Amino acid sequence: MCGRTACTLGPDEVCRSCSVRTVGKDGKKQYQAPQWRDHPGDHTYRPSTNIAPTRYTPVMISEHHVRGVKRENEGSELPSQCIIQPMLWGLIPPFYKGENATGHGYSTTNCRLEDIEEKKSYKPSLVKGQRCVVLCDGFYEWQSTKGNKNKQPYFIHAPQPEGVKIWDRSTWDVKGVWSEEEGWKGPKLLKMAGIFSIWMSAEGGEVMSYSVVTKASEGKFTSLHHRVPAILNTDQEVQDWLDFGHVNYRTALSHLAKGQPDLEWYPVSTQVNNSRNQEPELNHPIDLDKKPPQSASSQLMSNWLKMGSGRVKKEEKSGNIKEKEVKKENGKDDEVKEENVKEEPGSSDK
Repeated sequence: MCGRTACTLGPDEVCRSCSVRTVGKDGKKQYQAPQWRDHPGDHTYRPSTNIAPTRYTPVMISEHHVRGVKRENEGSELPSQCIIQPMLWGLIPPFYKGENATGHGYSTTNCRLEDIEEKKSYKPSLVKGQRCVVLCDGFYEWQSTKGNKNKQPYFIHAPQPEGVKIWDRSTWDVKGVWSEEEGWKGPKLLKMAGIFSIWMSAEGGEVMSYSVVTKASEGKFTSLHHRVPAILNTDQEVQDWLDFGHVNYRTALSHLAKGQPDLEWYPVSTQVNNSRNQEPELNHPIDLDKKPPQSASSQLMSNWLKMGSGRVKKEEKSGNIKEKEVKKENGKDDEVKEENVKEEPGSSDK
């Protein structure tokens, strides 16, 4: 928890969706979007409805972590500007000395708020002020309160502006969706608290990676899962989490422990269970009361069983056989592949 996300906006749209109202030296009020920074090396972000760990996704950090950044709105009322850039999902421990960025073998997709200070993988990031905000349309969760078989996936997202459907781009992608005067009118992204690290390969290549901070869930979300990401609901909460110069990490962690996020969710297709599936409809809502269409192989098996059952009954009636049992088998294509569902990646941090 969480082990799969969706982020379907392009880099410019991600930045604009994080616009903050500022006041310039001239007293003019306008919305300012954070700058986008490409990750060093060939590590790019690709929008997707099904993002698994080890992918590069948009993350917001303070400008003070990046050298040589030129402020676009010098003198604004904000004490610090933000930068958005792709980072590897799955924090690379600072003590790791291997050759491959993802070869350390530790489960660092998520880090638990309750013991984050005790983990040697995460404590250095806290001390250095390496706090970040993970941006996404939402995340997927598999209901864990109704047994372990055939878990139903759900897509969890922030409450959206009136008329905006998070899964339907046509409801918001229109002229005037963003302006300096009125800000962003498109989908509201989830902003999850995270920590990051900077790892250098033997060749001197830099890789920035992150882990999502999670905590025990409360209220209605407990019907879906026992843990939830630490969500930053307001611009002030985002600023306090990123402003390591004025808010020390113990105070910042105490803020995360308070309250529960305002979230909404709906069921989605089990096709999202396999991270290789990248269809654009994976985050669309489905009707659980409506039986999904049967796969070709399952349909063939069903027809075969019906034919076999008919033959048995006919033979029994004619007295050609005394007894024969027909067993119905479930087509494998209709089963949820549990090996592709990770209830809470980061098992070492449960």
